Amino acid sequence: MFSLGFHEDFVIRRLSSLAARKGEEIVLFTGSPVVPGTRRAYTSLLDYCTRVGLEAPRLVELPLSDAPQAVSTAVRVVSGLREPIVADLGGGMRAVVVAVLLALMTSGKAFELYVSSEGGEAEELRIPAGVARALSSLSAEKREILSVIARSEGCTAEFIAGRTGKALKTVRNHLSELKRMSLVASTGRRGGYKLTSWGRAVLGRYE
Repeated sequence: MFSLGFHEDFVIRRLSSLAARKGEEIVLFTGSPVVPGTRRAYTSLLDYCTRVGLEAPRLVELPLSDAPQAVSTAVRVVSGLREPIVADLGGGMRAVVVAVLLALMTSGKAFELYVSSEGGEAEELRIPAGVARALSSLSAEKREILSVIARSEGCTAEFIAGRTGKALKTVRNHLSELKRMSLVASTGRRGGYKLTSWGRAVLGRYE
């Protein structure tokens, strides 16, 4: 999923780096009406996808003069996409990027987010799948576990269970999910845990 402006190169780079395959949906968001520069970029991208055997990209126009409708349109499209969603919002107008980001953040779906530059000359921002969801909503139990780990880095699941009063099985299930979300990582030979940099960022959001 991409925000599209006058350049398609960053889309092609992302599709290539992800080894995109036939059958995977490609969605492009832009403002309405579509301006000639964006239309040219879309046509060029369509030619590329046809040439390498990818699905034809779907171009979604957002009515930016009506902000609620623009966000609503983006929400409707995002809600119909399969998980996990990979989004690169490095192109196009900032209003399109904001509308699509709001749709992603409120979708409840797992998504990996990139913000690269259309020209590819600057470093990109990457947010792993699960982190964005955690920033918008994380259960009190998971927040408590993150807090225990932050205070006692290297602690074990047994230690966390004792500190929180939760069943060991429950704690282990939460830890498995927090690892999948890139918020905690295993450390040492004793089965301990530590916060990742994303885990510290997410915990800071709730403190």
